Amino acid sequence: MTRPLSITHNIALDSGKNQFFKGGCGKLKDVSSHTVPCAEYFDSQYAKDESYWGEQPNLLVPLISSHLKPGSRVLVIGCGEGRDALFLARLGFDVVATDVADKGLEKAQRLAEGDGCKLQLINLDAHQPHGHLGIFDGMLLMNVMQLLQPDRIAERMAHFQSLTKPGGILSVEVFTIDDPHYQDCLKSGIQPKGPLTFEHPTRKYPVRFFDKGELASYFEGWKLIYYHEGLLWDEPHGIQTGFHQHGLAQIIARKKTIP
Repeated sequence: MTRPLSITHNIALDSGKNQFFKGGCGKLKDVSSHTVPCAEYFDSQYAKDESYWGEQPNLLVPLISSHLKPGSRVLVIGCGEGRDALFLARLGFDVVATDVADKGLEKAQRLAEGDGCKLQLINLDAHQPHGHLGIFDGMLLMNVMQLLQPDRIAERMAHFQSLTKPGGILSVEVFTIDDPHYQDCLKSGIQPKGPLTFEHPTRKYPVRFFDKGELASYFEGWKLIYYHEGLLWDEPHGIQTGFHQHGLAQIIARKKTIP
């Protein structure tokens, strides 16, 4: 029997406290917490029948799973349509997945119900506090950080690191200045929106590209399991109809245990 799921919405109240309710996925009209500029775009894409990112998980996720103990509690931030969260839930991990796009969460919910797997889905902006969710053995931030407000990246990184248990794993993937889009913007003379930040040419939201070595600099004192920085090929997805390259920095790191 499938386990019924519901999606939790996080609402920012005037008092500054968070209130939660369980219910449908109707578009929230008065939620001031949604400060991710790309949320509306991805909500429109996830409303389509086809999977925007494909059904297979990010290539890092199987490697991440091999470094987690069975039953580990894992947080997937910016889960989209749930491909990474579902992969981990099917392996028996205790998965909490968040996103600001209701349509993506709806799709993830349907897939989880079809599989009969346990998955907690929460509508929550990555700019908002996550401490109420508890601490985690593993955490994934796949192509999320470059979409946040640039002046909050360092603070958000520190927040998510604080919610990783000692001995736990945090994995992050971000776009870098090696990305062809960044290089094209430089060559064309497009006016940047800020340091290392350009507006996406068709989706019209800002992307803050990471400098060389920047991602690794946030993980001083952590044990590196995997690190890569450079160009990688990606399969067709969304409006990308062919194979294409991205400049990426990828890290899987373990938080040191308390002596």
